[in-house]
Amino acid sequence: METKSFQKHYLDTSILRPLIIGTQNYKKYLNDQFGNEPCYISKFIQMEFSRSYLLNIIDFYFTIRLPTMLTIANAINYWSNKYKSSQLKAIIQLVATEVLKWRSIDFHRPQDKSKGLRQLERVIKRIELKLRRQFKDTGIDSTRCARAAISIKESSEDKAIDFRNFLEAFNNEEACRNKCRIDHFLLTRYLSEIKKFVKKAESLPTNDNTKGFKKIAKYLTSLLEKGDKLCSCKMCSKVGDAVITLDAPSNMRLEHIDKAFDYLCPIIDQPHKRHPSESQLMADKEY
Repeated sequence: METKSFQKHYLDTSILRPLIIGTQNYKKYLNDQFGNEPCYISKFIQMEFSRSYLLNIIDFYFTIRLPTMLTIANAINYWSNKYKSSQLKAIIQLVATEVLKWRSIDFHRPQDKSKGLRQLERVIKRIELKLRRQFKDTGIDSTRCARAAISIKESSEDKAIDFRNFLEAFNNEEACRNKCRIDHFLLTRYLSEIKKFVKKAESLPTNDNTKGFKKIAKYLTSLLEKGDKLCSCKMCSKVGDAVITLDAPSNMRLEHIDKAFDYLCPIIDQPHKRHPSESQLMADKEY
């Protein structure tokens, strides 16, 4: 039996997301890996989860609310035909893990649309609370990400108003950028590490294993050339794995699925472990 040498686990977004909204089989795999040992996330990782998942399901909520969407089924069909893969994946996960449990709701009945919206309101709030309460905070917030501090506040009996306020605040990238320290984080505090990432990428061939890391390095190269004027919320979404690696506590193991960390972490001697994706796990007959 393998001896676990790390008692604390620092979860990348690729691990955090299935722990919150993944299938039972994959949650079991991850829980078996971590046991009762503490799992940590940073404010930046909270933000990434909100950006990649929470925003999409709130957008889907407002899609259902549209007068032109007579039924929940209409909204699902509309979403599947309109949105890009990341947005589509979020709603597929939502339907698979939550919506299909709504047995008293007929997706094709206009009369059931309001019941579905109320149920989705509860799901959204539960997921957001789980994000903030289930995992320990590393206490490290080097980027001072202002978007991470934005939560769904219950300021009205109308949940749509609360969701709308959250969306407006989170999507106000200019205001959030004015409060964060990502420019100092990347171009001053970790400038030497950023240069090491770029140099390492230049020495690697491009293949399925390296392409994620090299793509991050490409954006970091542009950042080095153009300076802090390139720093934005959109840029952060492109180099997020590098930010997460640099902000990782050195006494914790970074748990991830994405292959880019296989190159990022060794450069700064950050302990890490890449886990199989759910599809890889399902294909493994030994599990």
